Amino acid sequence: MGGILEVGIVFLGTSAATPTRYRGLPGLVLKYRGSLLLFDCGEGTQHRLVEAGLSPLKIKAIFITHLHGDHVFGLPGLIQSMAMNNRREDLYVYGPRGIADMLETVFEATKFTPPFNIHVVEVGGGEKFKVLDRVWVSVFPVRHTVEAYGYTVYEEPRPGKVDVEKARKLGIEPGPLLGLLQRGIPVSVGGRLVRPEEVVGKPRPGFRLVYTGDTAPIDGLRKLVGFDSVDVLVHDATFTSEYELEAHEEGHSTAFDAARAAVELGAKLLVLTHFSARYKSPEPLVSEASRLHPNVVAAEDLLKLPIRL
Repeated sequence: MGGILEVGIVFLGTSAATPTRYRGLPGLVLKYRGSLLLFDCGEGTQHRLVEAGLSPLKIKAIFITHLHGDHVFGLPGLIQSMAMNNRREDLYVYGPRGIADMLETVFEATKFTPPFNIHVVEVGGGEKFKVLDRVWVSVFPVRHTVEAYGYTVYEEPRPGKVDVEKARKLGIEPGPLLGLLQRGIPVSVGGRLVRPEEVVGKPRPGFRLVYTGDTAPIDGLRKLVGFDSVDVLVHDATFTSEYELEAHEEGHSTAFDAARAAVELGAKLLVLTHFSARYKSPEPLVSEASRLHPNVVAAEDLLKLPIRL
């Protein structure tokens, strides 16, 4: 699924704990109309960004789920590379308690002073942040062996569809006037005031993406996420159910757990990720999840998934 993405997800690393020959450590990017949001930053993330043709300078914010090394050791190096590429734009970094101290310690030890402002926000669950024009991120707690959080990315409602034929009957051709109506602004045509609701349908929901990071099954996930349905759920699927006890003890999920979460959230697409190195192929995990959810994909490094708007 290559090509140019206007809005979509690019997976940078999909392995659990240690890299393999074909899978790097966790990280994914949400691309939204030229801007990037990075979720987790394992070692090797910046190399994967290069391979994916994504500029680190376009990253507006970084969201870390927890402070295990496989999710965060790539962050200091990525920030230093941003500096070496003359970044001057502010960067926002969100993560659990301790992330500010981690960055400060590494920067002090390596005698590095970023030439741009880094706003570190330590989260606790329940917050929401406007991170791009029309895009928000909310935070919810997950079940792992350390303090950890998942993130819901959601777009503000999009304008309704324009009934072009009805507009033409009112003397309005496609162009600036229709644009005003679609933004909710009445216009005057031939001495008559045309209101948006006469030619524009109801607002349409924006996209919704949920990324859990590492987690065991979560009770009341729908309430934590805050939506009755989502477009994409990217969920921990470290093991098959054969290793369910081990998975849960280590703060992880099976593929079947991920499918249950997808059903609970009304997810249109379930993407499995964070695979144990014991699996040479993700097929057993996809097969297991597909028993419960009809639309399952195994994440691969550099996989690009468009989000249909």
